[in-house]
Amino acid sequence: MSEVSTTTANEVAVQPLTIAQAALALFSPLEKDVETLAERHRNVVFDLSTPKGFKAAKDARLELRESGRFAVQRLRDKTKDQLNDCKKVIEDEATRLIAIVSPVETFVDEQIKVHEKKLADEKAERDRIEAERKQKHLDAIAKIEAYVAMAEGLPIERIEAGLAYVRDIDVSAEVFADFAVRASAQKDATIRALEKMIAEARERAAAEELRLENERLQAQLDELKRQQPAAAPATEPTDAPAAQDEEQRQEAEPVRPRPALASYSVRRAPHAAVAAPAPIQQALPVAPAANESADHGATTLRIGVIAERLGFALTAEQLRGLGIEPASRERGATLYHEHQFPQICDALARRAAEAKAAHMQPLAA
Repeated sequence: MSEVSTTTANEVAVQPLTIAQAALALFSPLEKDVETLAERHRNVVFDLSTPKGFKAAKDARLELRESGRFAVQRLRDKTKDQLNDCKKVIEDEATRLIAIVSPVETFVDEQIKVHEKKLADEKAERDRIEAERKQKHLDAIAKIEAYVAMAEGLPIERIEAGLAYVRDIDVSAEVFADFAVRASAQKDATIRALEKMIAEARERAAAEELRLENERLQAQLDELKRQQPAAAPATEPTDAPAAQDEEQRQEAEPVRPRPALASYSVRRAPHAAVAAPAPIQQALPVAPAANESADHGATTLRIGVIAERLGFALTAEQLRGLGIEPASRERGATLYHEHQFPQICDALARRAAEAKAAHMQPLAA
């Protein structure tokens, strides 16, 4: 970079003339001549009646034209022609000077453009990364919301596993940054929706279980009615004393009442925490209860397994009515020890024997 020289005390700064000022300077010598000429002939009245006076007027007019107006016009036209010629000279000189500086300007301009492109590319990359970051958080929030639709129609155990998975999702600022509040709100909404879905599924299951139980009890009653023989038609007694003796014998014999069918109620199982988080699409295996003792065995016998072995539906309330208490609960499921299955069979056999004896007693009488 060239150094700028400063003027010394002996140097005087000269302001260059403009083209207009230089052109006007050409007319400065004529200004005094035309003023003198005009002043000389101003207010002169010529005696045109005499030849001498007429000639003096014509000489004065010629001088005013040639030395005045015509002189100025000639200088004007000459200056304009010179200025027009200067256009080409100025254009050529300007082109020469531009050719000196233009390559350097191009070199610097290319550097600036390269740097500006680099800045633009860096900004575009930052914008892309920021857009991807935001979209990643939005997709994660949408996935949390989608768990509700994914849980539709699944068994309660799998919905509970999905609920446990959602509860374990980290929606802190360390994970979701500026989307943490929105993610937390969506997580709470999904948890509430899944909890409502589980409650409604349990209510439907309990209602269905109660309906099936009522149908089974009604079927048992209908079977008992079909097995009971039709009453014999009444006949006129031929032997009055014998009929009286028979009537007295029946009155003397105590009548044993028939056992009433048990009325079972299905209670909603309390919510139990899931043992380990898992995706909502996967079912978790049942973990054994922590308070089991080695002598009783694992509490892995479910109501469904017991019903499958017996060949008919059974509920925990019915087993409780028979004196069989559950060993534990796991995620809403009632569990029993394996060694309790013979006790269940014995209890059912005793109840069946009692029902049979109560049914056969009136027939024997």
